[in-house]
Amino acid sequence: MHLSSKISLQISLSPGDYLHSKYLLKHQLDILSGQVDEILLTVDTRPSKGRFSKDWDLYKERLNHFLKEEIETAYKVRIVFVDYSTAVKSAIARYFFGKNYIPDKDFRGGPFYAYFFGLFAAANDLVFHLDSDMFLGGGSQVWVKEAAAYFENDNSCFIVSPLPGPPHPKDILINQVIKHKIAPYTYAFDGMSTRIFMIDKARFKTQKLLPKKPKIRGQIKAIVQGNSNADLPEHIISIYLKNNGLERIDFLGQGKGLWSLHPPFRTKTFYENLETIITNIESGNLPEKQKGFYDIIDEICDWTEARETLKNKRWFN
Repeated sequence: MHLSSKISLQISLSPGDYLHSKYLLKHQLDILSGQVDEILLTVDTRPSKGRFSKDWDLYKERLNHFLKEEIETAYKVRIVFVDYSTAVKSAIARYFFGKNYIPDKDFRGGPFYAYFFGLFAAANDLVFHLDSDMFLGGGSQVWVKEAAAYFENDNSCFIVSPLPGPPHPKDILINQVIKHKIAPYTYAFDGMSTRIFMIDKARFKTQKLLPKKPKIRGQIKAIVQGNSNADLPEHIISIYLKNNGLERIDFLGQGKGLWSLHPPFRTKTFYENLETIITNIESGNLPEKQKGFYDIIDEICDWTEARETLKNKRWFN
């Protein structure tokens, strides 16, 4: 691969993402659209069981209308609806796994096939993927070019991601298991997250992924809830990294660089304050406690409601 290689930005969406996407998608595109050669928005078309299908029917048409009227008219995007036809599924299964079949969803009912569909549908081998709920800080307009250089210069580099969380003044990452430090605000890992990553998908033409079942508890959950017995894509790809001596590299980049934040929950409070959260992240107006940490903390958005709900759910289960 050469530095002149074209790059696709691929963002995954589903109807249940509408409430945050109507603000976050523009935030993502404003930062990244000028750095890539293709913008691909993939919209899931098959709901699963459980929380991942919440409000699917309610927001399906609203999401489609938003994409057509507000996104397609303002940005040069290609909107593709996830194709679950047998022929396309077989082609994708062969490309990534060397098999004729992969499941639609993971053991929790979360997206599985949709991740690989997004990578497969991208026009270019180098693909920068974002989940729809990822926030971006720093605002670098050269980060994507810098990221592409890692694939050119380091044969062990398989995935590149923005720094997880705003940069900490002591150049540390909180609650992260680091393989080794490469340079200031640049770290190597032997695992990955499907929330945000850049990948050279051409590697899968010669080295395939291996399907994997979740741990026993996950297998039981899959049976009880009627989902497929497939582990999370990020676990499968993390094993691929380790088996092939490859690494994920997270880095900040030049100037203020590029970093990401993720909301650990989606609550009424989160949606009510979403525009303010975006403004504060874009301006870097964040508490000191947030620096070096990848999830949005309570000082930015009060997650008490979500934690109480989760606590009660565990109690009664």
